[in-house]
Amino acid sequence: MSPVYYLFLLADKVVGVLPVRFTKGLARAGSLFYYCAFPRKRRLIQRNMRRALGPTASDREVRKTARAACRCYAEYWVDIIWLPTRSREYVLERFSKVNMPALQKAIDYGKGVLVVLPHYGSWEAGAVFLSELAPFAAVAEVLKPPELFELFCRLRKGVGIDIFPYDHKPETREAMIEALGRGTMLALLCDRDLKGKGVEVEFFGERTTLPPGPATLSMRSGAPIVCVTVKNTRDGWVGTATEPIYPDGSADRELVVKQTMQQVAHNLEELIREDPSQWHMFMPAWPSDRA
Repeated sequence: MSPVYYLFLLADKVVGVLPVRFTKGLARAGSLFYYCAFPRKRRLIQRNMRRALGPTASDREVRKTARAACRCYAEYWVDIIWLPTRSREYVLERFSKVNMPALQKAIDYGKGVLVVLPHYGSWEAGAVFLSELAPFAAVAEVLKPPELFELFCRLRKGVGIDIFPYDHKPETREAMIEALGRGTMLALLCDRDLKGKGVEVEFFGERTTLPPGPATLSMRSGAPIVCVTVKNTRDGWVGTATEPIYPDGSADRELVVKQTMQQVAHNLEELIREDPSQWHMFMPAWPSDRA
């Protein structure tokens, strides 16, 4: 069995009984060690922060934002384990909304909603809020060993998230389409394409690829796409939504997918730039990084 599994199993037992300020303090200290100890990863994080901050950002601002992003990432892992120990009322009382009419418009369309997110803030807190509005599910990478994936599924079930495995199986895609048809809100993380085989877009001023899943699922199901982020604040969380995207399922498929994913990229840029320090993009997501 993987040591990582036992580490998360231990954390699952401990985090819920310790003061969250203490556990987040430990996590932030660990993030500083991570930032200092791994120079190649540090340079990658800094490159991504510079993309989000823009070319006029100073080196000092980039380094400061990169350190803050590591702290945010550490708090995200604590929240994964800690949030299921809180009541729904606890989270909802501390959850604020921005542009709620856009999200409600997509829900009222009546064909389910594809909720597209970047790796940003603590999106599980947003799941608590969204699952109050409609059935809620997410697509998640299949982790190894299987017991670790099952542990994460259980933790996310605790905040109202049903999980579809990201396994590329036709039957999984069909199950997603059926769930959207029943009015489910389906969340997909979509700010990186690790295999580099997705749709080419311009993202933060540089050509890269993003996975086409949001566009293809939308065209098949009729569900609109809404890009969202959930930002951590001192006392809770703030969820922000952009205006819905309605791809034309009857038009040329390849063109519509490309146009849709380019709009998704622009919307994600807009959301991330509100506070780049919440964006825990720690993997290569542009060809220049992979090179």
